[in-house]
Amino acid sequence: MLAIAMMCLGPVAAKEKPAPVYELQATGTIEIGPDGQVAEYHLDKGQPAVIENALGRSIAQWRFEPIVVDGKPVIAKTRMRLSLEALPTPDEDYQLRLAGVWFGEPGRDVHHMAPPRYPEGLARAGIGAKAVLVLRLDADGSVQQVHAEQVSLDQDIRSSSQAERWRDLFARASVSAARQWKFDISERLAGEPIGTSIKVPVEFFLDDPVARGKDPGANQWRSYIPGPLVRAPWLKDTAVAPQDTDQLKDGDVRSLASQFKLKDDVVGSML
Repeated sequence: MLAIAMMCLGPVAAKEKPAPVYELQATGTIEIGPDGQVAEYHLDKGQPAVIENALGRSIAQWRFEPIVVDGKPVIAKTRMRLSLEALPTPDEDYQLRLAGVWFGEPGRDVHHMAPPRYPEGLARAGIGAKAVLVLRLDADGSVQQVHAEQVSLDQDIRSSSQAERWRDLFARASVSAARQWKFDISERLAGEPIGTSIKVPVEFFLDDPVARGKDPGANQWRSYIPGPLVRAPWLKDTAVAPQDTDQLKDGDVRSLASQFKLKDDVVGSML
């Protein structure tokens, strides 16, 4: 059944070739009781039934540290995102592996998400960049603080001072736009939304004439020279960073301060 589900996701290689490894993501909501046990969960539509069933059996067994508010454990609810891998087995079937799990991801309020302005001089020069921002949100989803954690240029600049000036221009443009953004808070403790810190990438790139004739949906490789990494001053040392922040793409959001803490590490487990 799982092999059939994998075939629905894409072509399977011939027997003489190495079997492909499939990757996909599933999202949904999860609610836990005061004892940390899973009270209920809902997966968003779009996954084959065999994958939903395998996920459901695993999620039902998860145990969390009880979430305490004013000295009392409470019911809590949040969004979850799961990264899955379908690994080939010797008998030409597939087995699911949980490659990552994240909690507390807020939604983007599309009416309050104006993109940053491209620094004019850098646009003319054809310089691109990727800025990774850390935002502190209040319970309403409004941005309270913004920090440019890292700005990476798409070109190797020999002059370190010039590269620093360009990174600063991209950081300023990103921070200025992000101050006006708003998000839909997904994490609620005892029914009340709770503020959080999130990580958001912002990409600056120009239209590539070579790619104009390609399918707009086609994937395009982008390379960057990593800039200095500066941690947001308000993040606690205990804040859990997501496993894939280096792979975040424009439009992604990851929570850095979810109250949901699994008692056991489930990443890497087979479903």
